[in-house]
Amino acid sequence: MAIQGERMVYRLSRLDIRHLRYALAVADAGGFRAASEILNVAQPAISKAVRDTEEDLGFKIFERNTKSISITENGRIFLDDARQTVAQFERTIRSSRQSESGKMGHIIIGYSALANSNELTKGIEEFQAVYPNVQIEMHIMSTDSMMRNLKKGNIDIGFQLEHETVRDKAIKQKTIWRSAVGIVEPLEANSAIEIDLNTTPLVLGVRDNWRPYRLFLDAAFKEHQIHPNVLDEAWDIHVIFQRVLNGRGLTLLPVGIEPSLPRSLKVRTINSFQATVDINMAWSHAADTALLRLFRSYYIDRFNIA
Repeated sequence: MAIQGERMVYRLSRLDIRHLRYALAVADAGGFRAASEILNVAQPAISKAVRDTEEDLGFKIFERNTKSISITENGRIFLDDARQTVAQFERTIRSSRQSESGKMGHIIIGYSALANSNELTKGIEEFQAVYPNVQIEMHIMSTDSMMRNLKKGNIDIGFQLEHETVRDKAIKQKTIWRSAVGIVEPLEANSAIEIDLNTTPLVLGVRDNWRPYRLFLDAAFKEHQIHPNVLDEAWDIHVIFQRVLNGRGLTLLPVGIEPSLPRSLKVRTINSFQATVDINMAWSHAADTALLRLFRSYYIDRFNIA
C-alpha cells in the first residue's frame, strides 16, 4: 500500500491459491518438512512460497527456529481466512463441473455412524431422483473429524450428533431428525426381558473416536442413576457389532440405525433408559454455492423438526 496525497493506493497481490494451500499445509503439518511430504512438493518451493506470501502481506505468518515453528497472531487470522477461501474455491469447482448431458454437481457428504439411518438414505435417494445429474459422494467419519473436514473444505455437508461440545463459529448446524436410543442385541435375544444397564456388559465406542456420543451417554447414565458395566470398547462400529455377536456384551445406539445393522442383530428401546439423540446437518458458512443451498433447502424442508 502506498499513500499519494490524501489517497491510499493498494497494489495488486501476487498471491494465488497455491500460496494459500502451502501456508495451510505448513500450519496443519506443524512444519515445512512435514508439509513437503504431505504435498509431495520440494521443501524449498514451499519455503519460498511462504516467504513470498509473508512479503506480500507485510507480516510474518510463522515464527521459525531450528526445531519448530509457531503461528503469529496475524498469521492465525490470515490462515483462518485462507482456509475459508480454499474451501470455497474447492466447492465452487465441484459444483460447477459440467457433463455431456447438462449441468452436473458434486456434493461430498460426511456422516457419523450414529446418523446412518433410513432418513439419511431415503433423503439422498429422493434428492437424486429429482436431480439425477448431481453426484453424491459419501464418507463415514467421527463427528470431530467431520467438523475439521468441513472447515478445511474436504466435505460439503455433514450429518452428525447434536452435542453442546460440537460447536464452531465457522460451522452452521440444523437439527434434521431425532431418534430414541436403544439396546443392540443378537436377533435371537428375548425382547420380553428387561435389560438392567447396571449389570449388563456393554461394548461402547472408544472415547477418542466417539467423544460426543460418550459424553451424551455419560449424562444420560447419570440422569437415570445408572452405573454402566462397560466391559469392552472398540474404535469402529463394525467391530462393536462383531463383539456383540460374539457375546462380549450389548451396545447402545440410536434405533434409527436399524437398517444398517447386520441381519443377526436387532435394536429395541428399553423402559429403564429413555434417551433421545438429535441428528444435525452441518455445513461451513463459506459453503454457499447454489447447489449446496439447493441440497440444504431440500433436507431442511423435508426433515426439519424444529
